[in-house]
Amino acid sequence: MEKFSGVKAHTIRVWEQRYGILQPKRTDSNIRFYDEDQLKKLMNISLLLNSGMKISRVSKLTSSEFLAAVKTAHRTAVNDVDDVALEAKVHGLVLAMLELDEVRFEKIFNTSLIKRGFEQTILQLIYPFLQRVGLMWRTGEVSHAQEHFITNLIRQKVVVAIDAIPIAQSDAEKFLLFLPESEFNELVILLSTYLIKNKGKQCVYLGQDIPFDDVIQVANITSPHVLMTFITEPASQEDSQLFLNRLSQVFPKKSIIISGNIQFLDDLDQPSNVTVVKDLEQLNRVIY
Repeated sequence: MEKFSGVKAHTIRVWEQRYGILQPKRTDSNIRFYDEDQLKKLMNISLLLNSGMKISRVSKLTSSEFLAAVKTAHRTAVNDVDDVALEAKVHGLVLAMLELDEVRFEKIFNTSLIKRGFEQTILQLIYPFLQRVGLMWRTGEVSHAQEHFITNLIRQKVVVAIDAIPIAQSDAEKFLLFLPESEFNELVILLSTYLIKNKGKQCVYLGQDIPFDDVIQVANITSPHVLMTFITEPASQEDSQLFLNRLSQVFPKKSIIISGNIQFLDDLDQPSNVTVVKDLEQLNRVIY
């Protein structure tokens, strides 16, 4: 709950005890747990706090007053009055996902697009949101259907944006992007493709779950300068190290960029031609 909302666990417990503002359920062994309604309420409380309301005031609101205040805060976030609204926008996207609300998603995305442009909307809003979605998915707080609903909406936006980028010059630096076998998080590599193409680079995009021999075949045909891949759901540290070593050895004269599960990747030995990037902001700097 702390990671989803930005509210410290200790603070959540204090609010429960002092204000009764959340009512977690208990297991038979007396361990507290929160259902989806409690998560939504905490997200909305966090939204009100970000809009400047004190918790003491929030705790005294009636149900109707609480809903009215949340609607007002959402309108402020959607209208994007200032950059403080970014966190509120992320909360809004989480709620749009949980409630399968395409209209809310479109309003939040489009107002950010008008203010920031597509690239900064991806870097400042969508990528932080997707990081939160990944956490929620791994901890079972979001279903496959909810996650697919929101990522497909984002995917549509990215594909259209990529299609609108002019074709790069034939002598421009060329990137080969792929996900290795058993990796299926296609959206993150699509976002990277947009950033790379938007810098005037050439891209050869293979997609998800690509066998290593196919990568070799395509590289021999297209002669890329850089290979880029992601490891987000590693089978084991040993298998990932073997994959990274093989990639470096087969393509010793190529630059290799890898990202994904940074805590996991930091524990791997990194060959000299491999660069690990922690997020899309760093990738944007690396490919500049």
